[in-house]
Amino acid sequence: MRLENKVAIVTGAASGIGAATARHLAWYRGVRLLLVGRRMEPLEEVRASLKAPGHHATASLDVSNAQALVDWLDSSEAALEKHPLVGVFANAGIGGPNVFGPQDRWEEIIRINLTGTYNTLMACKPHLSATKGIKHAVVTSSVLARFGVPGQTAYVASKTGLLGLVRSLAVEWSPNGIMVNALCPGWVETEMAQSSIQAMADAQGISYDASKAQQ
Repeated sequence: MRLENKVAIVTGAASGIGAATARHLAWYRGVRLLLVGRRMEPLEEVRASLKAPGHHATASLDVSNAQALVDWLDSSEAALEKHPLVGVFANAGIGGPNVFGPQDRWEEIIRINLTGTYNTLMACKPHLSATKGIKHAVVTSSVLARFGVPGQTAYVASKTGLLGLVRSLAVEWSPNGIMVNALCPGWVETEMAQSSIQAMADAQGISYDASKAQQ
């Protein structure tokens, strides 16, 4: 796909897989990236590391806030009326354990990982549909969508739910030329992955290295 004068959105772009993806996409001539994350400072650090940093834009947004996404994509800062949107990488997410009770993180993890991805895709759909030709929507699921791990019920459920979301939207959106797919990466050396492995180690009463070796 020719990306010159076209736009791609990356959520969770402040670190890890999202930041690496942004740095890779920025090498395509003329592509404009919209980098979305919760913390502006690391987003700006990523933008500054890109080829032609002034060509790209950042937004501090919580993907669980659907209206905030819609409003920003319609804004002059996103400028999607000038540059067609051809791709969205819905990558934002959080990890870690959850334990049933007053401090259970179930709702938080589901809200960001599953609902936040749904919000991102649905907010982008009108702009993707307005672009001629083939467009792409890619979601970050996980290899953990294929098997369970102790203490990670919310994370595993959210990543498994993403595969159902992708299957449904792939069928629904294909007539508009929007290809919807999921990535299911294994363990990647990011801070979030390291925290998750440590949480599983703690739940099993084993060392970090032993827990990592199980994955």
